[in-house]
Amino acid sequence: MARFPAFRRLTWLVLWIVLGLGADTALAGLAKSPGKGFTRIDELGRSYGLQASGPGPGRQLHLRSRWTTLSFEAGSREAAWNGIRLFLGEPVLASGNALYLSPTDHTAVIRPLLDPLAVPAPGALEFIVIDPGHGGSDPGTGSRQLQEKTFTLDVARRLQQDLVQRGYRVMLTRTSDVRLARTQVTDLRRRIELANRADADLFISIHFNSLPGNPTVSGIETYALTPAGQSSTAMSPRDRTVYPGNRQDHWNAVLSAAIHRKLLAELGAVDRGLKRARFAVLRPSECPAVLIEAGFLSNPAEARKISTPSYRQVIAEAIGEGIDDYGARLREAAAVE
Repeated sequence: MARFPAFRRLTWLVLWIVLGLGADTALAGLAKSPGKGFTRIDELGRSYGLQASGPGPGRQLHLRSRWTTLSFEAGSREAAWNGIRLFLGEPVLASGNALYLSPTDHTAVIRPLLDPLAVPAPGALEFIVIDPGHGGSDPGTGSRQLQEKTFTLDVARRLQQDLVQRGYRVMLTRTSDVRLARTQVTDLRRRIELANRADADLFISIHFNSLPGNPTVSGIETYALTPAGQSSTAMSPRDRTVYPGNRQDHWNAVLSAAIHRKLLAELGAVDRGLKRARFAVLRPSECPAVLIEAGFLSNPAEARKISTPSYRQVIAEAIGEGIDDYGARLREAAAVE
């Protein structure tokens, strides 16, 4: 029974050829509906003023304008936006001579990059909560000498100062080397509860990464909450639960892109990508939120950089610039409402 749909498609193809209409015409007809709501990528590009080239060898398709380049590959969940790695929730589909994008990837991943003003602004950006990851008995990643909890708090304090100078009100979830609760589950819950209770306009969680089994890995990762019904970047199972944070899928994507772009530009670090995850501090967020992995403490060269105050200052300022860019998009969106 599983082969019947494919057999039926083949039957129609043969029929079209027998009638003299040709295989190309038949394949074009079969390409119209790869799945409910799927968007043909070249047509999507044209709707935003981008010219398409491809699919060519390797089934790659590029969309270009004077300011924007997007690249997709058949069967892949990894795309590229202006040279930045961008991870989709579903693989790009190939049907006939066209490539297709899933409905959620269109609305929650690509549209925020091409048309950030497509969705009403969640409100003015005035009050920001910064979450320095870990603390107290939870050191995070790293070594005894280079502990994640120490660096996240230092970057958070620097970011707080930067944002205050930019005119924002700022609160930290912790201001010293403490854990907010006994267990990890309740500790993470407390962090986002603080932001929700304070009616924050933005939540930024700061972390550093580690991969002890592969010390050559380095770079920046920026995470937004995974849209409902999709797989997270790390290929976790799909989850159709709609979390509070999913109400901000569009602006989560705008925010994460703005911050990630600035971090790469200012740090010159390896691009590990704009990613999606259902982290505990992102799921319940009532405001746009991101989690930043600002480098790998398991990479000796990158750890040496992170251990210097000057490098941590650049991290903080880059995040601040990204937040400022995000704030500018909010003001533009409010102006057109």
